[in-house]
Parts: sequence; C-alpha cells; structure tokens
Amino acid sequence: MFSKTCILTLICISASWAAEKPNTLTKKESAQGWKLLFDGSSMNGWESHWADSFHVKDGALACDGSVMSWLSTKDSFSNYDLKLEFRGNAKVNSGVFLRSEKEGQPHITGYELQIWDYQPAKYNTGSLVGTAFAEPTKILGDQWNKYEITADGDHFLVVLNGKKLLDTHDSKHASGVIGFQCQKEQQIEFRNIRILPRK
Repeated sequence: MFSKTCILTLICISASWAAEKPNTLTKKESAQGWKLLFDGSSMNGWESHWADSFHVKDGALACDGSVMSWLSTKDSFSNYDLKLEFRGNAKVNSGVFLRSEKEGQPHITGYELQIWDYQPAKYNTGSLVGTAFAEPTKILGDQWNKYEITADGDHFLVVLNGKKLLDTHDSKHASGVIGFQCQKEQQIEFRNIRILPRK
C-alpha cells in the first residue's frame, strides 16, 4: 500500500506536470488576461517573411535553418508582458523581434532581443541589438530557456531563466509585431508563447 507521503508526492508531481504542459494557460493566467500566441499545433496567427523556414514540430515553432527568414504575429502589439521558451544548441544564433514592422528589416524597424552568446559587437543574449547591452549570461544548450519580457512605453525589462539581464529605456519604436529570427544553418524552436497586453 502507498503511504500518505507517497500519495502526496505523486499528487504534487502530477500537479507540476499539469502546470508545465506546453502551450496552455493556467487558470490564474487566464484570469489575469494572458493570451496564447501559439496553439502548439498550427501556424494560426503567424505569417512567414522572406521564406517558409518555420513549421510546427512536436508542439513548437521550429526554424529548420534552410534559408534566412523570420516569422511574425499577424497582429501588432504596443505594451505588454511576453513569456516564451526557446531551445537550440549553446551557440545558436537567433532573436526575438519586438514592435517590428512586417516590411523591411525587423531589427531596424523594431527591436531585436538577442539569442546569441557570441555577437561580435557584444550585443549578446538578452541585449536589444544596437540599443542596450545585457548582463552577461549563457544559454542553456539543447534545453528550454525561458524569456520574460516587459515592453511598457519606453521601458524594457528582460529576464532569462529567472535572471534579470536588462532594464533599460528606449523610445524609438512604439508598436509592431512580435517575431522570431531564423538564420541559415541554425535550428531553434519556440513554444509557450504568451502575452499579457498592458494599457
């Protein structure tokens, strides 16, 4: 027979697994107004730019690295909290675009939040490329990394795996799409993409 301790342990483990189920919202998140940007099974709400290098694979938006491209939300956003997870090797080169335009270079028409520990100008992971340098960090290679991003007016706050990397102000771009970069010969996946709009 199972002891009470064993039963409680199993309940806790089950609850933990349920809370960590990818591409879902907890009851608390739903009540707070969080929205899923990726349903885990389709490209609904997303559109490719330059080429179709992204596809859905095992519950993630996956960049196959065949050609350079980027993927964006169909909708634009201004002020928000954004949570997402990404996975690639320890030297993967990619990025998250914030407040970018669909036409033109997304890192110029908006902000590029870096995913790369070896950027030549030192705009490494957690930095807004060309705008602000992040605190030193290292990507967890071949594991899911968690980005938490706040874009509120000119205020940007970036947390990676629980560590604050950036707290800065910039007002160049006020609104635009959210996107992901796909570099040639680089593979990266994104999932658990959730947004909480701010007023």
